[in-house]
Amino acid sequence: DGPAGIRVGKPATAMPAPVAMAATFNPDIARRFGATVGKEGRALGQDVLLSPMVNIVRQPGAGRNFETLGEDPLLAASLVAAQVKGVQQNGLIATVKHFAANNFEQGRMGVNVIIDERTLNEIYLPAFTAAVNAGAGSVMGAYNKINGTYCCENSALLETTLRQKMGFGGFVMSDWFATQSTNASIQAGLDMEMPGDGI
Repeated sequence: DGPAGIRVGKPATAMPAPVAMAATFNPDIARRFGATVGKEGRALGQDVLLSPMVNIVRQPGAGRNFETLGEDPLLAASLVAAQVKGVQQNGLIATVKHFAANNFEQGRMGVNVIIDERTLNEIYLPAFTAAVNAGAGSVMGAYNKINGTYCCENSALLETTLRQKMGFGGFVMSDWFATQSTNASIQAGLDMEMPGDGI
């Protein structure tokens, strides 16, 4: 889907796992990683990259941990900013995902994440804020609920936090099968529904 390289049904470079890139603690490597993916994506006719993925590793058995930038919010923020700049310097739109508090596979399409403001702001949002500040053109909404409301129809998350507090000016897409409504999602700030009929 993008975090470890281009996937468009044509031969493309298999990039190292992003969590291995995170282990370098080196923003320049993240920028070069992003630039390589961005250049290859544009060469293959891609406009939007479904990456980088900044889910914070909190559950060690999560099936997609290898696609993340690790468990440290400060490190993830530093690396994602560089990666976004690298991707977008080549004219490919970076989509930072999965917004937000999404960090395990089992039950991810319906789990209700009960979270307080401090935890959300200190653990889960720093990498998204850094990506927005770096100019990310797109954000992908997650499957899960936050405090009882699905992420793709959560106005507190999409409008208040993302657009107003972070100043995001790009477009918000759902993950595949993540849209549970039409009206509520549009009213909450979702711009683009990706395929799938929800749960």
